[in-house]
Amino acid sequence: MSDERQKSRRKTGLLLILIISLTLMIAAVILLVLLKKADTLSKGSETMHSPLPPDISVSESPDPSDPDGSDPSGVVPAETGEELPDNPIRFDELQSINPDAYAWLSVPMGREDWDISRPILQTSPGTNDDFYLHHNIERKYEYTGELYTEKWNGKDFTDPVTVIYGHNMYDDSTEMFSKLINFQDEDFFNEHEFFYIYTPGHILTYRIAAAIQFDNRHILNSFDFTDEAVFDNWIQNYILNPRTMIRRVREDVTVTTEDHIVILSTCLGRNMSKYRYLVQGVLISDEPTK
Repeated sequence: MSDERQKSRRKTGLLLILIISLTLMIAAVILLVLLKKADTLSKGSETMHSPLPPDISVSESPDPSDPDGSDPSGVVPAETGEELPDNPIRFDELQSINPDAYAWLSVPMGREDWDISRPILQTSPGTNDDFYLHHNIERKYEYTGELYTEKWNGKDFTDPVTVIYGHNMYDDSTEMFSKLINFQDEDFFNEHEFFYIYTPGHILTYRIAAAIQFDNRHILNSFDFTDEAVFDNWIQNYILNPRTMIRRVREDVTVTTEDHIVILSTCLGRNMSKYRYLVQGVLISDEPTK
């Protein structure tokens, strides 16, 4: 009888050891999964907050002054018989990271840590337009997202109005479009006139015509800019003579329905769902590149 009790205790002990071992193994697997997930999120954040590879970054913004004395108020035509300049963006490298990246925006702000220099993305067919609202260029979740356009717009910037979206991150004022808010200051607005968009084969120069507060309407859904009367109404009431208290307008700017406008759009104010801040540039130069 004693032997049977000892055998029973031995079996119970072995069973307890087995249960404990299995529990420890399961806990180890769960811990490993959690650590891997944390590492993935960390890498995603590093990708977003670190500069992109230097061989696809903008080395220098072009000089907007017109060296040959032609009229800077109109789009500069391509010169014939001259060697084309290099494009400072390595689009082959950029699109090897993500083919949705089709252009690059550069907004010189007078300080290196303020300058906006980021790729512009647009989702592929079948993907929601706002995917890059909270995903980075590697398509990983990142709250700060990327600069992006919607499929309302083409990718050649020949639409009457193109809208580029970017976050205003109040808790990290160096991210995305946060520094656009500086255009509310009169001196800053007067001193910073241009932004640039790079596409394969082109450097597009825009002169900032106005920076204004706007409501939360979806611009491209609310205004049919292919209708010349609608486009002219936008030019008159939201660029040349905006009806808002928060506004800066460049007095000597000329904008017509023949022009191409790019709007840089971000949130304004702590109630970010109520107002937008729009920095609006008119195309003044389309320079071909290699």
